[in-house]
Amino acid sequence: MINHEDYQDKGKTGDLMIKFLKEPIKKQMRKTGMVRELEMDKQRLTEEKRRLTEEKQKLTEEKQKLTEIKQKLTEIKQKLTEEKQRLTEEKQKLTEENEYMKNQIESLKDEKETLSIELDRSAYSLSKDLRGNSADEGKAATIKYILENVGKGDKILDVGFGSGVYGKLLRAFYYQNIDGVDVYDKNIKELGLDKIYDTIYIENILDFDLDYYDLIIFGDVLEHIELKLAKNLLSKLISENKCGKIIVSIPYKYEQDEIYGNPYEKHLQPEVTSEYMEKHYPYLKLIDESTLPLGGIIGVYVWEKETSP
Repeated sequence: MINHEDYQDKGKTGDLMIKFLKEPIKKQMRKTGMVRELEMDKQRLTEEKRRLTEEKQKLTEEKQKLTEIKQKLTEIKQKLTEEKQRLTEEKQKLTEENEYMKNQIESLKDEKETLSIELDRSAYSLSKDLRGNSADEGKAATIKYILENVGKGDKILDVGFGSGVYGKLLRAFYYQNIDGVDVYDKNIKELGLDKIYDTIYIENILDFDLDYYDLIIFGDVLEHIELKLAKNLLSKLISENKCGKIIVSIPYKYEQDEIYGNPYEKHLQPEVTSEYMEKHYPYLKLIDESTLPLGGIIGVYVWEKETSP
């Protein structure tokens, strides 16, 4: 016979057993679910990592592309900078060339104006009385002597300067102090002689009371003065200490009447020779004799003041 109490006790014990067994099962079930969830999370994380890795790779590639683009842009910028520098230099050169061309144009305008003035002067001279002009022969020796013996700042007097040949030659070699004296007053400004000489004296050299000059040039002048007057003139210049040096160029055996309407062009010593010069002007030293194209000779003579040792 089953004891009811025992049955009840057994029933309670069974319930407790079931309860005891259910708890681990539930825990196991929960654990299994958590594992599944963890595996799913792991799977998601793995996929996310892969996705991020792919994105990182893409970003790395994009960065590389951007770096290459940046490098190209830097190279382009460098080229543009160099091109800008080149264009700046070309612009500067063009500006300088433009300025040079402007100056050349201005210079050509000035030369044109000068040539126009010279042409007008030449036309005027051809239609009016001309001034005396000496031959080229003897000029080289004269200028050579001056360059070797006369300072650029020395005072020079050109006697009977005519058309200003000696004055122009001396200015070309940068001589600074050049005066001129001539008895003939025609066409001075028309020929621009007032621009060649510092001071022009219109006076007969025989009556001219001159100051001291380091050099006096008688370029084809003495033959226009009578022998006695010419000798007295040179002797007076030397004795009165009026100059340091004298240059005389003179044609030999050259007869000439007045020309260009200028009575002073007549030769009053047409019989000049080297012997004649030695006889009448023994203090003059011959430094050159040049033959004229149509015959005849030009002699160049010098006198120098003696200096104390």
